[in-house]
Amino acid sequence: MKRVAFVVMMAMAQSAGAAPERAAAKALGDGFRAYDTGDLETAQRISDKLDAHLANHDYALWLAGMVALRRGDAPAAKKAFSRLGKLASSRYAAQVPWRLADTAWLAGDRQTAVAQYTRLLAVSSAEDAGDLGTAMFRIAEVKQTAEAYRALLIAHPSHPLADEAEAKMLALGGAPLGPADRIARAKQLTAAHLWDQAIAELALVPKAGLPPGLGDQRDYWTGTTLYEMRRRYGDAGNLLLAVYPRLGDAAAEAMFHGARALSRADRDDEAIAWYHKVVDGFPATAYAQEAQFLSGWLEFNRGHFKAAIAPLEASLAKYPHSKWVDDSLWFLGMSHYFLGEWDAARVRLAALAKLRGSLEAGKGSYWLARIDQRLNHPEAAIAGYEDTIAKYPFSWYALLSHARLAALNVKLGPFGEADAKARGPKLSASVDEALAKDELITRADELIAAGLGIDAGFELARGEKAFLGRHDKSAAFAMLLDRYRKAGNYNRPWMLAVSYSGSALDGPPVDDAQRWWENAYPRAYRSLVEKYQTLGNNPEGYLYSIMRKESGFDPHDLSYADAQGLLQMIPPTTQRVVKALGIPYDAGKLYEPEFNVRTGSWYIGHLLEKFKMQIPVGAGSFNSGPKPVMKWLETNGDKEMDELVELVPYTQTREYMKKVTENYARYRYLYDHEIYEQPLTVDKHYIKDQLTY
Repeated sequence: MKRVAFVVMMAMAQSAGAAPERAAAKALGDGFRAYDTGDLETAQRISDKLDAHLANHDYALWLAGMVALRRGDAPAAKKAFSRLGKLASSRYAAQVPWRLADTAWLAGDRQTAVAQYTRLLAVSSAEDAGDLGTAMFRIAEVKQTAEAYRALLIAHPSHPLADEAEAKMLALGGAPLGPADRIARAKQLTAAHLWDQAIAELALVPKAGLPPGLGDQRDYWTGTTLYEMRRRYGDAGNLLLAVYPRLGDAAAEAMFHGARALSRADRDDEAIAWYHKVVDGFPATAYAQEAQFLSGWLEFNRGHFKAAIAPLEASLAKYPHSKWVDDSLWFLGMSHYFLGEWDAARVRLAALAKLRGSLEAGKGSYWLARIDQRLNHPEAAIAGYEDTIAKYPFSWYALLSHARLAALNVKLGPFGEADAKARGPKLSASVDEALAKDELITRADELIAAGLGIDAGFELARGEKAFLGRHDKSAAFAMLLDRYRKAGNYNRPWMLAVSYSGSALDGPPVDDAQRWWENAYPRAYRSLVEKYQTLGNNPEGYLYSIMRKESGFDPHDLSYADAQGLLQMIPPTTQRVVKALGIPYDAGKLYEPEFNVRTGSWYIGHLLEKFKMQIPVGAGSFNSGPKPVMKWLETNGDKEMDELVELVPYTQTREYMKKVTENYARYRYLYDHEIYEQPLTVDKHYIKDQLTY
């Protein structure tokens, strides 16, 4: 029997034997899938027969309206959207006015449509409900003025209708886009992270003959765009620093980012000089606060520990309430530490240890203990390490403390106390299916049965706060976490567990605490991870540790640097990985969990192998790329691991190394019942191969 025929036969048999509610849910899902693939005929046929008593009747109405719109049936679309508009609690409520305007346009009532579009554009700040560019184009079609088309060209320069709008603008006698228009378009493109297009637009602005100020705006936006796209930092810095005196209110920002660009271009002496100018010229701004700190931070990163002290002291003195106080304390303490100035180091590290959090207070207490150990005060050092472990179990600094204690022949459990007990709020061991009668769960279950897991997760997130208020929290959390998992959503349970588990993650994973742990540290997309993790040398738990830090298990995640999907792979890197794997690459593929895990597993595992399976080092190479890590190993690879990591100059990478290692230790403990031991010795001899990207 042919596979297609077999699948159809099985689907018919399942449908015939299913409960009416499940059959209705399946039909809803089939309708959405037909619509998504462009099979409007099938989508309409299904939509016409959808049960009006569906728990998610608003989904059925939205589907009917959208199918009618795309098939050109204005009366049917208006009927569906008008009915949908009466359901104010629907997720689609914000779309209804836009769709009714589209319906009026389709029906030929363009004046009504334009009036509605105009009202909607006046209150819309994003394209979450309507296509703003299409609305502006349609308004221009009715007004038939060059300026109406020009407005679209400037506000939405990358819109598919932009070229047609420009042709119509010129046909109506409108002036070609001028320098001011080009700069305005570039601003929009930069804001949308379409940096290459922004640079191309700015390149069309002439170098001479410009009205006053426009040349400066061109250079400012060119510099800003180059800085944000992480290219040509030297050029970005030169441009921004050349124009800042003439930028008025934007002068401080331009000078500050110009200095940062020089730093990233490895022109640190110039950057520090400009940071001081920011402080002198704009002392009351947030840019001055950060510049004062960075002038000392840069010296520290260059290994100029003595030179770092004065600007960091000045940061605390001039700006005692700035967001950079904690960092200033930290780098001051470590500057004195590396200089062997133990008493001065203690003062700053002790202040840091009084703060909260494993990556702030924890590092203060750990490094205070390191000073005690260096000064041959073993009892004080042991007490400090034990305190770090007890307060911040499994943290980077707890793992280091365990390693230090082991070297001192002191054995301690992972939570410090020999008889540590589970902590945190109750979480029911089983799901109370009586709660499935709640409207929220009924809707979610129907969407899950329909195969619309993403939508089920969306509905659960919309209603979870009210649901928790209606029921006993222990049972309600268990129900929510169960339904999220059934919907294929690991991101929201992770967030809920971290937010609501209290101190459960600071104790052993047993009973209620184990259930919180399993949601905070899930084996998300387990079948894919187990299928592909051997493409690289990935130990058990490692890919989950990266995934948790990178995307929080959200397959649709997109970073400011264009990292995409579960493992936050970037397209240029992926294009090189697929060549090694011999598979095709298309834009958007990284949002598919299987493709993302497949390519990410190869790349991440090979990086870890390159750096001799050292978890913090391998993780750091994924965050920063392997070339910087190779340089850091060559410079500081003779130091122990704790010092090597603290000397990593990229703040994001440094903290990433710590957090991924903590994740890894927790995964090994939870699922493999292993206590991860972090080595203190660094192997600086990485594998020299072609993996330098």
